[in-house]
Amino acid sequence: MTNSTNSDQQTCPYLAQQAATAVIPDITTPLVSTTNQQPVIGTSNIGLLNSFIGTWNSPTGADATGYNVMPLPQVDTPNGYITKNFPYFEEISFSAIAGGAPNREGQYTQTSGVLFYEQRVYIANNADPSGAQPIQNTLIHAENGAWLYHNIMNQLEGPYGPDFVPDPNLIPSQNLATQYNKQISVPHGVSILMTGGPVNSGTGNPVFPTADRTQLPFTDPTIIDPSTYLTQQLAGLNAKGITVTNYSSITVSTTNQGGGVSNINFESSFGKVLSMNTTWYVETLSNGTTQLQYIQNIVLEFIIDGLPTPFLHIDANTLQLVETFVQVNSTQPWQDTGITVQGSPVTISYKSGLWTADPATNNGNLYDANGCPGNIIPPSLTGYPIQGINMGALIGQVGTNPPFLIGDGPTITPAGQSGTLKLCINDDLYGIYGSGLTDNIGSLQVRIQL
Repeated sequence: MTNSTNSDQQTCPYLAQQAATAVIPDITTPLVSTTNQQPVIGTSNIGLLNSFIGTWNSPTGADATGYNVMPLPQVDTPNGYITKNFPYFEEISFSAIAGGAPNREGQYTQTSGVLFYEQRVYIANNADPSGAQPIQNTLIHAENGAWLYHNIMNQLEGPYGPDFVPDPNLIPSQNLATQYNKQISVPHGVSILMTGGPVNSGTGNPVFPTADRTQLPFTDPTIIDPSTYLTQQLAGLNAKGITVTNYSSITVSTTNQGGGVSNINFESSFGKVLSMNTTWYVETLSNGTTQLQYIQNIVLEFIIDGLPTPFLHIDANTLQLVETFVQVNSTQPWQDTGITVQGSPVTISYKSGLWTADPATNNGNLYDANGCPGNIIPPSLTGYPIQGINMGALIGQVGTNPPFLIGDGPTITPAGQSGTLKLCINDDLYGIYGSGLTDNIGSLQVRIQL
């Protein structure tokens, strides 16, 4: 017997997956890896992007919160095009890097705080089991790229400083209208750069941009406007007594200053991307949790009846946090992680970094989240959050419940507890016995899995 290969299945992934049930994808494992170096994070360094950090996903199957409207050219149809419209689910990971990307002017520098990301999108359900659509759980889209946040500062003198280039003039301010960038690499042979800003903030439900019903394919009233999926998701929360307390959003576009699109020749000829804009919303909910919502609009150009014709390709989704990373500083008392524990346990573990609660101990060496080896806090020192464990250990607290030891972990939050998750170093937090936190050095990067 000789082996045979179906060439159609080799060249068309959709046909290959229709030959068997698609494997349910793992949408909880981070798509972007991190190193053991401390990343540059914080709102002063990356602005609103600080709230993006981590891995996010959306519900699968019939509970999917994403919807896509995708026009496609097809010459054997009456109008010269078709649409591929479907609910979807996805996973996206955002990871900060251990550094920046300075753009030097000569006298001053534009700093670039960076988040790398990777995204994978899957068909949520198969509306047509006969095979007109890919089967459920089929990967339908993948992309990677970066979000950037810019500021202006003095330029280092020489390659590495530490002095600064003398600047007799005032350093200009960063243009807020282009402070945020999104760079996208899509495996269709398309690269996209969008710029935008500033951040907009508000209370209550955001108002989402809607599809222009005068533009193809949305002139067809039967085609769903993807923005309705965003409003329906919020309505579903409202029905459960959960509201949007406040939100912040950022909009970026290729049509803003410095933006642009590059297409390979084939796409330029038959499915050219003319422009793109997207808005991302960071929403704080009344139950203490945070969610992301986004909507993006790509303008494509097809040749219809010999004429270049624009079409709108719009998708939107709501994302829930799966895993994130936070920095815990040794010089600060209890630090709010932005995570709310709601009965179900949360897993916490040490990722990287070193610190000390007292440079005079451990021969002056820094240590990890397990704390100073052998330096046990006695029961009499009640000014420390926890006695009977190492000084300098990583500890946590859920709401107003008693603090608990985390160490290197992984450690699960105590059963049945609910409230805001806070982390800190096990030390004399308020200087009852001496210098308190003022002589501490270092910080830790901590992984939180929901």
